[in-house]
Formats: sequence, structure tokens, C-alpha cells
Amino acid sequence: MTAAMQESITTTETLRRLAIHGAAASALVTIASWGIGWFPRNQFSPLARTGFFIEFRTEAIGVIACIALMAAGLAWMTRCWLLLRPLVAPTERVNTRQIARLLTAWCAPLLLAFPILSRDVYAYLAQGRLLHAGRSPYAEGVSTIPGWFDAGADGLWAQSLSPYGPIFVSLSRFIHFISGGIPEIGVLLLRVAAIAGLIGCFHYLKVLCAKLGYNAGWTLWAVLCSPLFLLTMVGGAHNDGLMLAAIFAAFARAADGRWVRASFALSVAVAIKPIALILLPFVGLLMLAADARRTERLVMWVKLGVVTLLWLLMYGAVSGLWFGWLPAMFTAGSAAFPYAPVGLLGWLGALATNALGGNGDLVQTVVVLVFELCGLLLVFKLAIAERVARPLRAAAWALSAVVLLAPIIQPWYILWLFALFALDRDVSWRAERLMVQISSLILLAVFVDQLSIEQWHVIWLMRVFAALLGLLLFLHLLYRDRAIAGWFNAPHPPD
Repeated sequence: MTAAMQESITTTETLRRLAIHGAAASALVTIASWGIGWFPRNQFSPLARTGFFIEFRTEAIGVIACIALMAAGLAWMTRCWLLLRPLVAPTERVNTRQIARLLTAWCAPLLLAFPILSRDVYAYLAQGRLLHAGRSPYAEGVSTIPGWFDAGADGLWAQSLSPYGPIFVSLSRFIHFISGGIPEIGVLLLRVAAIAGLIGCFHYLKVLCAKLGYNAGWTLWAVLCSPLFLLTMVGGAHNDGLMLAAIFAAFARAADGRWVRASFALSVAVAIKPIALILLPFVGLLMLAADARRTERLVMWVKLGVVTLLWLLMYGAVSGLWFGWLPAMFTAGSAAFPYAPVGLLGWLGALATNALGGNGDLVQTVVVLVFELCGLLLVFKLAIAERVARPLRAAAWALSAVVLLAPIIQPWYILWLFALFALDRDVSWRAERLMVQISSLILLAVFVDQLSIEQWHVIWLMRVFAALLGLLLFLHLLYRDRAIAGWFNAPHPPD
């Protein structure tokens, strides 16, 4: 038997083990979600009346067991992810079809999970219900419909306007309608949509890597196989995967020089999450020479902008929402997330101003506006730089500026940035290790923050237990696990 054949057999056996272990870890997370995932309680929910699930949530031993299972599942999935790393770079020992099979095995158990790491999926359904009732989610919050809180939406959405585009809001309306208001069916259908986003990301990342001459295996590993991505996109049924799939499609079409198709894909991304609009200049730059004159860039941007606008006009007309999402984009300051630096600064400024008898809301609005303008200024400077040899890297920095200077930052937004930075041939080993460390830290933080625990338990004590257990497991994984720690902490990537 030749060395190549032996290596192929070894790789196949390793992939088989990783598929089994990853699926088992995902199953642990799913079982844990029955006790600490987000659970709907409205009158349409059949599971809310099922004693089987109640036992997981009402008894302290059940909650503690689910916390332990979830922490173990997160660490185990991360271990599977890291064990896959030596197979994808520097030589591609696995092909994209094998990675697709792994992803299928790792995601399948999550179809049966209650939403984890976030309950935004219930807000999607509430906004769809609001639209179905003939009201615009761009004009009023979900608190205007009865029973919105019992259906599972976070109180943050009570008065907040929808930050999503007309395609996604219309999809939420359709899913609410065909689910008959039953939250479990609605969550399942939105999770199917999230999986469609994952499939779209996989396809267009593979296409884009082929066009740019990048290592598709490593890129798919870094972006899609990450537990943070899988558990937030599939486990949490988020819409970010759909947006990212459309963004990758836009860049893939731009790499072909097909600007009309690129504008269509970009318009779909914007109509899911409007923040994607800031990438328009960089989609155009990908179709031009690195030293293209500014007049050439302007012509390309105008063409892309006009056609993208026409697509968005069509979506607005069909949905009846038109451009209601535009003013809604600029009201995020009223729902500032205190964990975002700008949101925290605005909140503290408002507190101090109110204490002095001033207008705190005005101060918060001004702080938010100043930093948002700074973010847009950085996007502008990146787009008009004299030479843009790496438009994808420039796009990653532009998106980073807008995200990090926004008044609200959700933990999974970091996935947008990782996705674009990973589309670069020169990602250093230090940067790659930092990506793993940040992903693990965010995964652990969101796990602790988003535990759904009934109020009669000692919630702070449960969170401390979850944090300590999760921290110990991840520290052991990254720095003590014999199969990982040696190469992960080495000065050079694995051979």
C-alpha cells in the first residue's frame, strides 16, 4: 500500500470519527436546550403543555444537568472543529464534499433544539405577525400586538423598529401565516431558512475561492464549521447566514465582472439586513484594477447603485413596505446595547446629563450619530484610497468600522467580520489563533448570558456555575488537550 493510499484511509477514518463526535456534541446541545433554551409559552404552543419538557426546567437538578450538558457540548464541538484544522491546510487533505457531509452531521441534531444563544427568532415571528396584521414593523414595535411577550420575543423589541429588510420581514410574515401562529412550527421553518443560508454560504464561498485561487477547505473551515457560526445560525435560527450568502454571491459575480448579477445579489443582502449596503463600493472595486482612476470607480459605483436601487424598489413595491427600512436604520440609538462601546458611552452620557437636569436622550442621540458618521467616513476613505489591491480585505475593515462604532453590537456580528477577513490569502497564524480564541470567548459569554432559567431558581448562581464550568472546559481544550494544545500553541500552523 502506497503512502498516499494510507494517508487517504487515515483521513477518511478521521473524518468519520469527527462526524460522529460532532453529531454527538450537537445532540448534547440539543438535549440541554430543552432545559435552558428559549421556550415559548403562548396558548398556541403544544410543547408548553408537555410535562416532559417542564421537568427539565422546573427542578434545579434538571437545570444544572442541562447547563453541564450544554457546556460539554460547546467544548466538544469546538474540539471537533479544531481537530479538523490540520486536514484543511496547508495541504487540502479533505475536499469540499467531505466538509459538506461533516456539516450535515453536525447540524442535523440542532433541528430538534429550542432556540439557543439568542431568542431573536421569536422577534422575527412577532414582526411577521405584525406585518400580517396590516401594520408596518418599520413604524411600530411588536408590543402593539397582544400576546407578543408570551410568544417568546425579548422585551428589547417591545418598542424597537425592525432592523431587517423587506425580503426577510416578508418571509417572516409568510412563515407566521403558514405556521398558524404555532411557535414551534415557526421556529422550525425559520431554522430551515437559516440552513438554506448555510448552504448558500457554502456554495458561494466555494465558488469565490475557486475564482480567487484561495484554499476553499480552509475558508469553509474558518467560516462555516465554527461552532459559533453553527450554533447561532442554526441553533439560534438567525438570518445572518442568508445575508452572508447573498454577500458572497455578490462578490462571486463581481469576480466574474457581471455587475448586474452582482447588484442583484447585493440587493438581496440589503433586503435581508440593510447594513450590507456599505459593501457596495467594494463589490465595485473587485471588478476594477487596483489602481483604477476615481472616475472609473465613480462610474462603476453609480451603475451598481442605480441597479441595486431598482431591485430594492421592486422588493418594496411587491411587499408594500417600500423604503420604510431606511428611517428605521437610524433609530438604533434608542435601543442601544450597553455592551457596545458606543452604546455604553451614549448611555453613560445620558445618565450624567439627566442627573444634571439636561436632555439625556439628546446627548445619547448625538453621541451615537457622531460615531456612526465616523464609521461611514472610514468606509469612504477605504473606498477612495489611491490603490485598493485587496478589495475583500478593505471590505472587511469597512464592515468592522461600521459594526464596532455602532450603538448596538450583538455577539454574532463578529461572524460577519471573520467571514470577510477569511477571504484573504494572507491570514497569519497569529490572526487565525486569535480568531479561534475570540470565537471561543464569545461562544462562552453568549452561553452564559442567554441561559433561559425560570425565575424561582437562583439565576445568578446558575450563571456563575455555567461560566466557571465553561471556562474550565475551554481552557483545558485550548491549552491542555493533548490532541490540540501542542500544535495550537506552537509558533507555526500545523503541517
